[in-house]
Amino acid sequence: MSDVQAREKLLQSASHGDDDALGELIEQFRPMLCADAQENLVEMRGRVGASDIVQLTWWSAFRAFPKFEGDVDAFVGWLRNIHGRNIQDAVRDHHADKRAIRREVSLSDALQNAKARITSPSQKLVRNEQLQQMESGLEQLPAAQREAIRLRFYESLSVTEIVERMGRSETSVAGLLKRGLSSLRKMMNQSSDESRQG
Repeated sequence: MSDVQAREKLLQSASHGDDDALGELIEQFRPMLCADAQENLVEMRGRVGASDIVQLTWWSAFRAFPKFEGDVDAFVGWLRNIHGRNIQDAVRDHHADKRAIRREVSLSDALQNAKARITSPSQKLVRNEQLQQMESGLEQLPAAQREAIRLRFYESLSVTEIVERMGRSETSVAGLLKRGLSSLRKMMNQSSDESRQG
């Protein structure tokens, strides 16, 4: 089976609600996303990590996927659009920080700017509402599911490496990831619905 056929099969499975397949499909484009982020964040090297932006894109895509329609080519374009917006937001935040720091300010504002100087745009991304919802959701998962997701998507370990780290079977790890991701999506969607109603 060619790479294109394998991706089409993953996309079809993801479209039928297979979160594992969706995670695997997005992961196949991680090198492309990392390269895009590194290329566009050159001036902010050391302040914004490409991996932070890629992680944000991963969660954005995972959450928005139920509304996606199209083939693998459309999926790549859709993923890059999400990634491009996240990169633009990071660049905008970076420039806003630089302008704020250059302004003449009162003593109380100076204290705020001192805090801004030690708060990187990368840390600001972590405070992004979507990531806050995801972090909150992770905390509510059973410990084993939370650990499997952390190893897979934060440390970028393969399923085989997670099997070794957790001392579980491949089937067990795959189940933890699938159940954890499904629960996370439900919690994030529920939180988003509550925000709109509030």
